[in-house]
Amino acid sequence: MDDLFPASLRPDAIGFDALPHLAPVFFAIYPSAADLPRVVTWQRRICGQIAPSTISLRPPGLLHVSVALCGTPRRQRQSLPDALRAAAAQFACPAFELRLEATAGFGADGRAFVAVADAAGTRAVHGLRLALAEAQQHVGLVAARGMSEAHLTLGYGDALPAGRQPVEPLGFRVEAVELVASQVGHSEHVHIDRWPLK
Repeated sequence: MDDLFPASLRPDAIGFDALPHLAPVFFAIYPSAADLPRVVTWQRRICGQIAPSTISLRPPGLLHVSVALCGTPRRQRQSLPDALRAAAAQFACPAFELRLEATAGFGADGRAFVAVADAAGTRAVHGLRLALAEAQQHVGLVAARGMSEAHLTLGYGDALPAGRQPVEPLGFRVEAVELVASQVGHSEHVHIDRWPLK
């Protein structure tokens, strides 16, 4: 098996166990290669309809639904890469359909323009978060289990419409969750591992 963690994110003097202190490491849902063109077309159409001149679109490779941060060590007895490999072997969650049905402004400053999942999608993403937390608990990593509203960030802008706006729905099947690191300031996600949903 190839090294789970790319050298570009593992400074020789520090090691990967320090990476979560240097860059956000999290689990996220990305549209499949087959679904991504359809998602991008929908993103452009929705942003054009809602606020055509004020939204800076998020690049296709960054379109994702955040699920949870990687767990933090509590009783971890092995290196983080080994612990996550063991957690992946324990992980089990059924595949599901995710349906986005409304837009809203998110974030402390309200500049994030997001597509919000319907109630069933939010429950499914929460179930995935719980399954990830359970798998990581077995290897001494503690992860968040709280409920949050599932959403996909479409872009950023000022003076976005207030409140939630219903839009033409978009759905896609979720068959995997990915572990990624965000290169802060570089608009890049480095994909570390892929955990299939069963």
